[in-house]
Amino acid sequence: MERVSRSAVRILMVTTMLCGAAGCRKMASDDQAQIGAAVGEAMAGLDESVQGEGTAVLRRGVPVLNVPDDLKGSMWRRVLDRVIPSAYAASCWVTPLSACSGGVRTRTFDHCTLGAATLEGMTTLTFNRPALCVLATAGDSVTRAATLTLTGLYGGTLEVTSPGGGQTVTKTAAGFEYAVGGMQRVLKGPGGRTLFDVGTRTTTPLTVTGTSRANLVITSGAFEIDHHLAGYKVTLVPQNLTWSASCNCAVSGSLTGTVAGGTLDGKAASVTVTGCGHADLTIDGDTESITLDRCAGL
Repeated sequence: MERVSRSAVRILMVTTMLCGAAGCRKMASDDQAQIGAAVGEAMAGLDESVQGEGTAVLRRGVPVLNVPDDLKGSMWRRVLDRVIPSAYAASCWVTPLSACSGGVRTRTFDHCTLGAATLEGMTTLTFNRPALCVLATAGDSVTRAATLTLTGLYGGTLEVTSPGGGQTVTKTAAGFEYAVGGMQRVLKGPGGRTLFDVGTRTTTPLTVTGTSRANLVITSGAFEIDHHLAGYKVTLVPQNLTWSASCNCAVSGSLTGTVAGGTLDGKAASVTVTGCGHADLTIDGDTESITLDRCAGL
């Protein structure tokens, strides 16, 4: 009994130390985590399209920052990934966009590492002004598309694709219009079973004011998250999602809407951004802390 008690104390002490170092947060359910991933992907996609960066970048250039638990290794590897993620993800962080060629810039991932997983594929930025690859005047546009596969240490894959046309940013007199024709994230376990299949699109293009990361604000529009396996959709309307120069996503503001279908049909839903890469998701009065995928400090 004494050995068991001492072991329990050691585990408690280690857990406390790790929580202090990593900043432990209440874990979200799978469905809630996917809402956070979809919202983060949309915001980071807007930022990447507006910036059009071609130099080597850190986390903001990675199309899948938060590796799903199903693609990770042992529990201890997951704990270490929370404490010191930079030790694992460095090879994907430094992937730059290519130079402009015929109106296209690409970011290619060739089996680089993200935690215990490897990433391959590419994202592309296609401009309607081939000679410049910039959003200089009203009417200029860029479409971001992705074809990516993240493979876990013991098998299993997360695929990110653009079946509905990707994400298109068009410059306007006041800022930008942002339309998501379609993005999709599909996670399969090592045995090939589909664990989630989530599609996103804008049902009304998002209106964005500002000219750069330092002053972007999404003021209106409607963003739909379609959880195909669970059989529900959540349509969210943004309210003053506001960027800062130190993050590639909004650091304040909210999205509110309603769940359609599934067990929570008709229930109110909201996402309140609490900081760079973090938000509180509330559905039917139940609030969880979630991570916004691809969102990180610069």
